[in-house]
Amino acid sequence: MAHNNHFFFQGLAPGGTPMPDDLRRELEASFSSIDSLRLEFIVTASAMFGPGFVWLVKAGPGDYRILPTYLAGSPYPGAHWRMQSTDMNTVGNDGSARPHLRNQLLGAGRRRAGDLPPGGIELEPLLCLNTWEHAWLLDWGMGVDGKGGKAAYVDAWWKSIDWEKVHQRSGLTRPEFMTENSP
Repeated sequence: MAHNNHFFFQGLAPGGTPMPDDLRRELEASFSSIDSLRLEFIVTASAMFGPGFVWLVKAGPGDYRILPTYLAGSPYPGAHWRMQSTDMNTVGNDGSARPHLRNQLLGAGRRRAGDLPPGGIELEPLLCLNTWEHAWLLDWGMGVDGKGGKAAYVDAWWKSIDWEKVHQRSGLTRPEFMTENSP
């Protein structure tokens, strides 16, 4: 959760910054227009039932996507290895975790370098929108009579994005995207 909030604040600049042309071209190729991307953020955030984050992620060269995560969910596929499929209260000697942990460390269940969790894909988060109520409700209200609300908050957030930071994170200035030899 702390990382998500930090990432959110890092993507902001007072009054926003202009979007670099090469980033604009790539985003338009994925979302048809920058206005479509903005509307996708608004619709995704508005449709979320409960708090979380909406991410702009890069899944490959020229492949940008919107990804919602609920509560303190993470866009990083490696974070999903934290899932524990075994109830430690009912396994082993009086709930002992030793056999399970030994298998996770040494057995077939161990994690190998480069493995992704089931359903995981390699991606890079570029931009984050905080949809927790404490981030918008006090200032923007419930949106009664079409005034304020989460959609207005997202629209105001859009005008404060540090597109230079997004450009930097996108790696468009790097020669390759996430290869085995990249740092």
